[in-house]
Amino acid sequence: MAVGHVRVFLTKDGKWAVQLDAADSAPTTYRSQGEAIAAGVRMAMANDAVLAIHGLNQPPTELDFRDYEARMVG
Repeated sequence: MAVGHVRVFLTKDGKWAVQLDAADSAPTTYRSQGEAIAAGVRMAMANDAVLAIHGLNQPPTELDFRDYEARMVG
């Protein structure tokens, strides 16, 4: 079963995190927003999911990677 969403968000301690919406998924933290977004894109593509990027004081931006057929490099 595919994951529905992958979230990129700023934690309370100021780190950027990526989390799958699966119930048992713990967030993974990154040093920068760019690193977290890159990891989120890879996770969303691998899990046939929607990537939701939560900015500061803004609604999330969503990118839909469901049924995306691009070849992963690296």
